[in-house]
Amino acid sequence: MKSKIRILTSVFLIFMMVGCSSRLKYKAPEWKVGDWVEYEVESVQYGPRLIRYAITGVDTLHGESYYWLEMLSTISKDSTSTDTIINKMLIPYGYRGVAERMITKFAKTETFELPPGDELSWYPSDENRPYVYSSKEVEEGMISDTLISVPAGEFSCIHAQVYDIRHSKVGIIEGDSIVNRMKSDTMPVDVWVNDSIPVSGIVALRSEIEEMKLKNIGHDAKTHIIGEVKVFKSLEFE
Repeated sequence: MKSKIRILTSVFLIFMMVGCSSRLKYKAPEWKVGDWVEYEVESVQYGPRLIRYAITGVDTLHGESYYWLEMLSTISKDSTSTDTIINKMLIPYGYRGVAERMITKFAKTETFELPPGDELSWYPSDENRPYVYSSKEVEEGMISDTLISVPAGEFSCIHAQVYDIRHSKVGIIEGDSIVNRMKSDTMPVDVWVNDSIPVSGIVALRSEIEEMKLKNIGHDAKTHIIGEVKVFKSLEFE
């Protein structure tokens, strides 16, 4: 009887060691031209919509790679029609800073490039501006490994609680505060990440103000900005 107990104890310890050693690791995704990811989003402020992030080009700026990322937000007007807002931005990896260029188009209106300067940090102006959580942020906020189901299917994920300047308690993001604002100015965000997901690494996200669930991914992204682009000389508000 004692020998059976020893055997069972040994098997249990081996199982525990294997379980611990196989714990998921997360590596933030590389940005590759052509990659895209799409989410179903439910926002307290904006309601339901689809958002697609796509890498459509890459340039060298300030001695490093800057990427053309297009954010397409599709909002249902009614049961039969939708409007799409396109923001095409030249940004550093992960959008840890201010965009160098920003081109925007709403529905069937003309396409405009916003002027350089602080105004670029206002766009996109809501919690869905693109942002990549670093491996360190995920590791420090890790809660558990888990299997979750989203519209795109089932995924093994790391569930972590992180802090994100886009999900701010104190109002509009201005200037370069996306870099400088303190963690105390943000609300906690629960994320479920998997490094096989292109562009963002996010399978699902939930905060006090919105929920995102992965709908689809792909590697054939092309730009949606075609034709003449007009340039604003300045932004004026009345």
